[in-house]
Amino acid sequence: MATYYEFKKIIGRVFGCGNIEENDDDIAVVIQNRYSSREETTMSDFTISNIELQELYNNVVSTSSENLEFFSGNSYEIAIDLDYPLLRGEPYPVIADDTTNGIKYTFSFPSIEYCAFLLINIADIRNRQGNQRGLFPMRLLRPFDNLRRYGNDEEPLSLQSLLPRMIGELSLKIESAECKPLETFRKYKTSFAFQFMYRSGFALIEFSDIEEMFHLNRTTRGRINFEQLDSPPLREYTVDVVDYYKLALSSNDPYIKFISFYHVMEYFYDEVFKKKMIADLRDKITNPGFSYRNDDKIYEMALFVKNRLRMNDESGQGNELESLKFVLNEYVAIDELKNRISSMDSTAIAYYQTNKVIFCNAPAIPWTDLQGVYTQIARRIYFTRNSLVHSKSGKNQERYKPYKDERQLQKEIPLVKAVAELIIINSSLII
Repeated sequence: MATYYEFKKIIGRVFGCGNIEENDDDIAVVIQNRYSSREETTMSDFTISNIELQELYNNVVSTSSENLEFFSGNSYEIAIDLDYPLLRGEPYPVIADDTTNGIKYTFSFPSIEYCAFLLINIADIRNRQGNQRGLFPMRLLRPFDNLRRYGNDEEPLSLQSLLPRMIGELSLKIESAECKPLETFRKYKTSFAFQFMYRSGFALIEFSDIEEMFHLNRTTRGRINFEQLDSPPLREYTVDVVDYYKLALSSNDPYIKFISFYHVMEYFYDEVFKKKMIADLRDKITNPGFSYRNDDKIYEMALFVKNRLRMNDESGQGNELESLKFVLNEYVAIDELKNRISSMDSTAIAYYQTNKVIFCNAPAIPWTDLQGVYTQIARRIYFTRNSLVHSKSGKNQERYKPYKDERQLQKEIPLVKAVAELIIINSSLII
């Protein structure tokens, strides 16, 4: 763990004070406009109190952490790679307050404690690598010319007002009225992340480590309507399926999107298949026409189990396709599905009804056929998935060809995205 004076020296370097001694002096910061002439030089200055800096350091080193997670019994904070730098100019903080459960979500620039935590991590890495001159984030060494705009009468220039902006990333902070274990905070984080992604259409990604955080190479996209993000999540979602959903949103490749959304469906195959099998068997053995003394009835039961569990090796359409249909029946209402698809693409419903997926001969979807619609949705998704993951030359007519078929595959994304979203939502628990 970096010592207080190592932390203080990094703070000094960030604010342009390179000669910090190991003493209890305050740090005097001068922000100078380098574009002014010597005679016209304008300056802003403030002081970083040694006492306050020592208190900040003590608070941080006494708080638990795991990689980039910073947490105590009542709070949790994690850096977020929003992937779209222009969104850092949005009006922060965004606060979602769950007063019923005593949980407060704050999405904003990081707290001063989290900023200090990151700098202490950088100091630790520098110590481990024996590199006191290198390994320093360039963003923290940028000129101060533009930083003076953050000061005003209500919030003058200070460590607290400047350092979060200089870190430049966003964080999600979760506060609880009652002490919670780390795993509970992680569940809250997953709930917030899915709701954010579902409502905004943007991936909410965590950095894998601090080096990734300070060496970004991201592209920008459009704006988020932040007015729709100020309500807290009220459901607890399965972490693994939200990760698949996150991967899908974070990629521009329709292949990765489709497979990732499909993984959300596949996650529930065994669970739903088992549930369906048990329900059907229970119906049969409790039927008044069934008798364990009747050999024909026992044999009929054995054939039922055999047929349900069989796997057709030749076509690959055995219990996986059947399981997908069970999952759709369990979690996806057709009217909800159509509404969600239409919100993404107003022409998609008609397209799916009148067009097959040509590269894999997946069927059209008869939306008005209440008996057959689930079967055809399952077949369309499953045949497309098989075409993506199987590349045998002998099945060239049913094989997905990257680039050539990409535009057609892109048309299937609203369908699998809407299905995945409804499965995530309808398999969740109310907080």
